Amino acid sequence: MAGVSPQRVAFDAARVLVSAAGSDLCWWLCGEIGRCLGAGYEARLLETRLRMEQDDVYFKEAGCWRAMLEDALRDRPDVAECLYEVIGPLLGASAGR
Repeated sequence: MAGVSPQRVAFDAARVLVSAAGSDLCWWLCGEIGRCLGAGYEARLLETRLRMEQDDVYFKEAGCWRAMLEDALRDRPDVAECLYEVIGPLLGASAGR
C-alpha cells in the first residue's frame, strides 16, 4: 500500500462502506471495520445501514464517513493498511455509485 495517501484511503473506504451498508456484505464489513478501527466504528456502520434504509442519504453518509476516517487515520496512520486490505477488493463494486 506504499504511496497511497491516508486521504485516498478515507475517500475509498467511505465510498465502499456506505455502498455496502445496505447489502449482505454489511455484516462481514462491520466485523472487519471493528477489527481495524474498533467497536465504535462497527456500531457506526450499523447506524449507517439503518439510515440508508430510511432515506436517500448516500452522499451525506459518505461525507461523514470520509471525515471520520480521515480523523482516525491522522491519529492512527498504522490502521490505513488494515483498512485498505478490507476495502481494496470491494472498490470496483462501489464504483458505480
